[in-house]
Amino acid sequence: MELTAGDSELSVGVRLLDCDHRVLFETINEIQQSVTADKGRRRTGVLLRRLAGFTLAHFELEEEMMAATRYPGLAGHQREHKRMMEQMRELVSRHSRRGLPLDCDSLSILSRLHVSHVWDGDLRYGDWLNENGNR
Repeated sequence: MELTAGDSELSVGVRLLDCDHRVLFETINEIQQSVTADKGRRRTGVLLRRLAGFTLAHFELEEEMMAATRYPGLAGHQREHKRMMEQMRELVSRHSRRGLPLDCDSLSILSRLHVSHVWDGDLRYGDWLNENGNR
């Protein structure tokens, strides 16, 4: 499943967040291509760790923005971030320490985690932010 952050359906209307989402989706696509081309567990592990690190930095940015703009959905969004990071860490750990290769199910989880988070949480924040004139 090729992800494209340039699609208007994935745009939250906040330039900084949309740029981050683009990087996240490009990294997920790179992981999928690495697995499909069988470039090896080491390369995939590097990409997974990069994705986890960037995802964490992105979540911290979102939470800082939400706190600064007094977003009423911040607490729920933070819980979702925590849940996603736990799943991401588990995936990285299974791949790294236990030597489990990524398969279609794992890749699907990565894609679904990020896309559903954008649709279910970030779009709401983008709408709220833009409606309240906080740019």
